[in-house]
Formats: sequence, structure tokens, C-alpha cells
Amino acid sequence: MHSSTALQMDAFAVEVDGRPAGPDDVWPGFDRHDRVGIVLRDPLDALGASALMALSVTAFYDLLRAEHGDDYHRYADFYLFGQATDVADYGELDWWPDHKYVQTDASAEALLRAVNDRAITRLVVPAGPPRDGALERQTRTSALDRLRTAIAYDPRGRVAGSDLAITADRVVESYVEVLVFAGSPWVDEAAERELKAWRETLFVAPKSARETYRRIAVADALTLL
Repeated sequence: MHSSTALQMDAFAVEVDGRPAGPDDVWPGFDRHDRVGIVLRDPLDALGASALMALSVTAFYDLLRAEHGDDYHRYADFYLFGQATDVADYGELDWWPDHKYVQTDASAEALLRAVNDRAITRLVVPAGPPRDGALERQTRTSALDRLRTAIAYDPRGRVAGSDLAITADRVVESYVEVLVFAGSPWVDEAAERELKAWRETLFVAPKSARETYRRIAVADALTLL
């Protein structure tokens, strides 16, 4: 819960279509019962959504602060779904405990069942062309009935055709650095150099990364599973 004291919402700059916006433009009507889920196909994919992850956690803690003051101790019910992959440790970004790192097989059906079982309300999926995954009708209907918002991201932090951008300050980037560069078992020396180089391409100020996303219809998000 370290980010609950280190981050406030002024750590983020949100833009929609190039214009200043706010967290409600990311997750309209967000409340503390919302459950965010991010789909990964490589253990470190969610680094490309690190600003979104940190903003979501901060929005959650803001709601707890408003309700309880500083007398609270809980993590958000946010989940990472590894589709035919392991999930790296994202505890540094306060997505924790690690029972919220869920592995499924490669099928869209298995993935969406896992999403449904955890009552995800906000879904974040890798951008790309529609995939061929078949979904059972009841699985798809359950998701469409419950999911409120969907966002597409890119593991490298920049999405083609984006309409949403989030810039996070150097505190968030320091969490990313710990995740990637502090002896992570997911990162060897060559990968560390590559990750450092592409993170630097996202910087718009010293150690402040600007990531872009695309807001999409929930039905379209299900075609990307």
C-alpha cells in the first residue's frame, strides 16, 4: 500500500483527443467496488499500462480516504490475467496480493470465464486485430451484462489510433524501475537494456512517461481476447 501515501491524483495528467481531461474520462463513474482486469500475453506486458495501473490504484485510494480518512488497510480488487503466460510481480505498482495474478490457457473462453468469475467491471486488453477466439453464448452475455468500460493498450506503451493518454510522474516511473531493474527474475541483462531504451522513448519530462490508450466498446474488447 505504499502508493496510498506516495501518490495523489496530481501525479497524473490525462488527455482525451489531445485535450486536458481527468480520471473520470478514464473510468466513468468509478467507485470502490469496481474491479479492473488487465490481460497479458507476456509476463511484462502490463508495463505498457503502468500509468493506467497507478492511476486506477490512486483513484481507489482516493475513495477510501474520502470514506475512512487514513484509517484503512486494503488493496483494490484489481487483477492481472496471463493468457497462456505467467504474470510478473506487479506488487510495486500496488496490484497485490499475488493471488490476483490469474493464469489461463490460450483460449478466449477460458480467459473470459476467469474474468467473469472475478466479476471484473473494467477490462484492459492488448490492442490488435480481432482474434479468432470462440466464446460460449452464456460466457459472452455475462461479460457484456457486467463490464462497464474497456480500454486497449500496447505493451510498449503507445497505441495506434489512440484517443486517451496518461502521463505519470517520476514516482510512478520509480516503481516501474524497481519492477524491471531490481533483479526481477523476468528480466535478463539483454532484456533490461531493451526495456530501459523503450521506456525512455515514452518520457515527456525527466522520468515522466506518457502512455497512450484507446477506449473501445466492450463488445469489441471481447474480440481481442
